[in-house]
Amino acid sequence: MMKKWWAALLLLVSAWAMADIQLGRDYTELRTPQPAGPAGKVEVIEFFSYGCIHCYRLEPFVESWARKQPAHVSFRREQIVWDKSLEPLARLFATQRQLGLLDKLHKPAFDAVMRDKQNLGDDKVLQPWLKAQGVDVATFMQTAQSFGMASQVAKAAKMTRDYQVEGTPVFVVGGRYATMAAEPNRLLQVVDELVAKVKSGR
Repeated sequence: MMKKWWAALLLLVSAWAMADIQLGRDYTELRTPQPAGPAGKVEVIEFFSYGCIHCYRLEPFVESWARKQPAHVSFRREQIVWDKSLEPLARLFATQRQLGLLDKLHKPAFDAVMRDKQNLGDDKVLQPWLKAQGVDVATFMQTAQSFGMASQVAKAAKMTRDYQVEGTPVFVVGGRYATMAAEPNRLLQVVDELVAKVKSGR
């Protein structure tokens, strides 16, 4: 009986510790708060890169987490742009989003870049890859090379600066709080706690 009680107590203490997040250890506050997102919702933005191994390993956890989110949570991703070398990946991501192809292409793109070592930032590699995914290559490339997508890439670069993204993956919650590095389950628990913090106005 005592062993069962002790085990239950340890589980309770462990759960409490995992939920107890601290500024400077688990998250930071943005020096300049950014737009909070859609009215009545708590916006969560994951800043990632297709070239980031940590983002790639986190992706299955994020997919599972995203499916469980309540209606008051608005979740989206942004491919970071620190310099011109990342612009092709930002263009790839923005074009998927524009054409409604994220559900179809986001994970395969990650697999292609990280697992298969394909440079999808190179159009000569990208086009046959798109064809293999069953995508209309001409439509995709025309959209990717449009002024609208150039604007989206510039916007991604500005967001990377404005949200003070210095590493990936990082989640920004409510335009105010940014997560710090942690193992996947802990990281997403921190996100959940920050969502609750923003929702409650704490």
